[in-house]
Amino acid sequence: MTYLPAVILALIGLGIIIKNRQAVLMFMGVEILLAAGNWTALLAADQHLISQHVAVFVLFSIVVAAAEATIGLSIVLRLAQRHQTIDVTRFSTLRDGRE
Repeated sequence: MTYLPAVILALIGLGIIIKNRQAVLMFMGVEILLAAGNWTALLAADQHLISQHVAVFVLFSIVVAAAEATIGLSIVLRLAQRHQTIDVTRFSTLRDGRE
């Protein structure tokens, strides 16, 4: 029962990824999935009374996810600027078209 909020959060993230084709929303869905995973790891560490090392690892994982979000969002915004859209079906290639 304690894992229910994390499962709901994971399902919301998965639904966002499956339903939308906009790069920013898909990226948000991935970040929500990562947050649900971190939440689950913290709940498991708390329930099973695992050492504090797990909590430090999860905290480090949250910091890495924040850095990944910054870099990923800058890549998405650069692609949107280059292709004039955020629809991922329009991104046929990642190169700029110069040969």
